[in-house]
Amino acid sequence: MKYVDLCIHHEPETLHPMHAFEMNHEGIERASLHHWNTVLDGTNTMVFRVRGDPDPFRAKLDSRDATVAYSLSEAVDGVFYCCVRDHATDADRDYIEAFARGTLVVVPPVSFNPDGTTELTLVGTPADVDAAVEGLPDGLRATVRSVGPYRRRAGPTTPRLTDRQREAVAAAVDCGYYDSPRRGSVADVAAELGVSSGTAAEHLRKAEAAVMGALVE
Repeated sequence: MKYVDLCIHHEPETLHPMHAFEMNHEGIERASLHHWNTVLDGTNTMVFRVRGDPDPFRAKLDSRDATVAYSLSEAVDGVFYCCVRDHATDADRDYIEAFARGTLVVVPPVSFNPDGTTELTLVGTPADVDAAVEGLPDGLRATVRSVGPYRRRAGPTTPRLTDRQREAVAAAVDCGYYDSPRRGSVADVAAELGVSSGTAAEHLRKAEAAVMGALVE
């Protein structure tokens, strides 16, 4: 079994309308697809994580003919989640047909970047992975970011973190501490946890040490 991390470059006509909206609206910074379920009645149900203002996102969903139903979570530290059921569009079918072959599985999340690229991970037999990379539809081009046996990616189970370490990591992710370029600081994490900056930094260091140690174990 093989994995490949891909960055997909899109010609303008192949860009999904919601991705184009996120790129061009100053109130939406980025979005990623975390879960999905394709139903045999021609609809897709998806869960997105979005950093930005939920109001323009809600207005866009209301204006789309493809939207069947949706629900948005409350925004916390600039991040909200959206569960949406859509009629499958031509753009959706292009994405599905590009990777729905043989043994292939798309491993979430799928990241929709502000520069118009999409990042995703595929897992499957070497032949199917290679065929997907080489046989993308017109208008899509792949850059391989990393590739290898999937056993190296599977690794051990999630490392054990204390509740406080998990809270610190969650606060760091939400404030943008791990973004590139970095948007948040240890002080922001400390403020969220109600502790000193030194204590917040210690929680993060211990959590990072556990995660990195498990990754290379």
